[in-house]
Parts: sequence; C-alpha cells; structure tokens
Amino acid sequence: MSLKHLLIPQTVKFEDTPYNRQISLHRYFRQPTLIVDGLIESGDILTHIWKTGLRNLIPKSFIPKNILILGLGGGSNTLLVNRLYPEAKITAIEIDPLMASISKKYFGLDKVKHLKIIIADALQYIRDLTSENYDLTLVDCFEGKYIPKKLENLDFIQSLKDHSRFVLINRIFWYDYHQPTLNFMSSLATRFFFITAHTRSNLLISLV
Repeated sequence: MSLKHLLIPQTVKFEDTPYNRQISLHRYFRQPTLIVDGLIESGDILTHIWKTGLRNLIPKSFIPKNILILGLGGGSNTLLVNRLYPEAKITAIEIDPLMASISKKYFGLDKVKHLKIIIADALQYIRDLTSENYDLTLVDCFEGKYIPKKLENLDFIQSLKDHSRFVLINRIFWYDYHQPTLNFMSSLATRFFFITAHTRSNLLISLV
C-alpha cells in the first residue's frame, strides 16, 4: 500500500437501505470507521462507550457465557465483548443485511469465533424468545441516527430483563438527543430501577 493511501482517508459509499441512509466507510491508517446518517457507528469512539459501560456497570468478577447483542452496526460492541470474554457465545441481531455484510467484510466479524449473526427485527426476536436466556444483553439499536420508538416500549424492556441477567442500553446524550434520553429515563423509572454511566457523548443504562 502506498504512503498516499496510508495518509489520505479512503471513503467507500453504499446505497441507502430501508433502514439506513448516507452510509459510508472511512479508512485512515487502515482503521475503518462506519458513519450512517451522520452518526458514527463503529470505531474507537464506540469501543470506548461500551468499555465504559461494561467497566462501570458490570461486576468485575462476572464472566458471561452467553451474550446477546441487539444492533450490530459495524460490530465494535461485538469485537469488544469477544476480546473481553473470548469463550462467550455471542448472538447478534441486526435488521439491516447491509450492516451485517459491512461488519464481516471490513471489520472482521466473519473471523469471530462463537458468533452467530441473525438478520431480524430486535423487537420480534425478543417476542419470539421462549426458554432462551442470556447472561448479558447489549442494546445498541439505531435506524440511521434515531432509536425506533417501539424499542423504548416498557413491555419490550421488561422482556429484555426477563431473558437476561444484565441489560445495558446505549443512548446518545448530547445536543438534540439529550431531552429524548431524559424522557426515556423518566418513562423507564416508572417501572424499573437502573444505574447509569456517562461518556462525553453517550449514556449507558443498566437495568438492576
């Protein structure tokens, strides 16, 4: 690879899908970053957000064996939990087939052991669960830059809690996203106890 290709960011653009638009992949020093509708959905920032949540909201002695991820995106959350818990079985639910394809081709998720990617709607997947249970569930569901309202429904949240020992939910917490996240927490507090951890831009919520 030439020095020019190392120093100048390379961009790959993708066609819009029914779930996401303005999808582009940016590579700089061979490190890819996925951007969807102006929102960063992979890379060091996302890894830092989830690492903060796991470090502050999950007991250090806890080693999950069965992990559910709702919202794959570029797979930063998946790569992180695979690195932290290499023996855990990971099930990732992603509604957009293109996101799954990108995560495999550009982020190496096709090489992650014990990973199963299912193309499905997160809400429907949780509704269809019967006896399956998870030690840890990470919720990172965005369509473009927004969280689908149906995934803020308290019955959906209850189902997550019923099927998982620990549930962590990622929310953006700045600018136009600040008030909607406060509204979500107010709704959540009518039925659940939870604790939170902050980064500069995001809020991680753990149901307790």
